[in-house]
Amino acid sequence: MRRSPHTCKMFTAVAQRTGRYLADLLQPAACVFCGETGLGEFVCQGCHADLPWIRFACERCGTPLAAPLQTGVVCGSCQQRPPPFYSTIAPLHYDFPLDAAIKALKFERRLYLAPAMASLALPRLAPLADSFDALVPVPLYRWRHARRGFNQAQELAKYLHRFTALPVRHCVARTRPTEPQSGLDAATRKSNMSGAFRMTTVPRCQRPLIIDDVMTTGETCRVLASTLLAAGVERVGVLTIAHASP
Repeated sequence: MRRSPHTCKMFTAVAQRTGRYLADLLQPAACVFCGETGLGEFVCQGCHADLPWIRFACERCGTPLAAPLQTGVVCGSCQQRPPPFYSTIAPLHYDFPLDAAIKALKFERRLYLAPAMASLALPRLAPLADSFDALVPVPLYRWRHARRGFNQAQELAKYLHRFTALPVRHCVARTRPTEPQSGLDAATRKSNMSGAFRMTTVPRCQRPLIIDDVMTTGETCRVLASTLLAAGVERVGVLTIAHASP
């Protein structure tokens, strides 16, 4: 069927906009924090240096520490209540300006921030990528997903997949709506997440890496990791962009 000249122009315009969008993803036009242009990077060097990086952390749960621990030694919290995941990558404190960027991604639909946030964790993940065989984003409850229109953890996983080639597995669902974990005390967080996940398909992986935006007490990741382990995976890791120390 022959298209009219107007239709051809419309398709050309859509293709050009799509091309510009993809080009911005591959070579960003400006720093997402200060707006400096002509970088070819998501974050300029100045903003990158000023971000609230975590210097020392527990290798198992990612909790920020004042000083490094010896290799193989975990923090006191992990000794008292070992988490079901064996390692955590969480490179940044949940502090300004990162906290504002994550909130803008989640609640203001600024999806262009997802690859920028994921790029901050990629240098920590890349050397360890062979330790994992899949990415499992923390799922939203279906009503919340429908209202928001996207899942920020899935958006982060998409970018990490591009650079690690680790497949993204959507094998888990939330069984019920849960209260936002922010603002809840530790005991309430635990009961809030109890039984919150179920497997929807066979995991098709043995060493999954859970992907989320922020970890606080880690209760969400604990429950999700336990669900995956009960489904037969060997071990579970966690990656979040930030750690919000309780």
